[in-house]
Amino acid sequence: MSGHPLYSCDTPGCDGWKEVITPDGYVCEDCADELATDYEAEPELVADGGIAWGDLTGFQRDILEAIAAIGSTGEDSYGLAIKEQLEQHHDEVLHGRLYQNLDSLIDDDLLERGELDGRTNSYTLLPEAKALLEESVHRRADACGLQVTEADDSDESGDQDE
Repeated sequence: MSGHPLYSCDTPGCDGWKEVITPDGYVCEDCADELATDYEAEPELVADGGIAWGDLTGFQRDILEAIAAIGSTGEDSYGLAIKEQLEQHHDEVLHGRLYQNLDSLIDDDLLERGELDGRTNSYTLLPEAKALLEESVHRRADACGLQVTEADDSDESGDQDE
């Protein structure tokens, strides 16, 4: 990772300085230009009324990324763990803001709420959320001329599939 991670482009593998806010995050000028070209060249048609990456707020996208990151370690994604993951890149995350957005993502069929114990809920990415995250990674990589290698799906650690 570069010596300036807080100020680095949000595009994976790019270490340019953050300059432009886009639907895909806070990116450098080069990645923003590439993303703009992609947005104009490939309009996203969502015929089923589904949610597109750009329909989500930046904070909601960060929540999905946080849950994916927690799940990749094999840990449970519950409110406090998500809050701590988000606070690595955000200032203080308020309880109300977090849970309001988690509820919204559940309503949008991107997350599923489960129960860890009598008082703690867990949050799991649904297939559409995983697809949105994957699409975003590929779009950012393409914008910077990088290639994404596919992970081995034989062990989906952190996923709580049936």
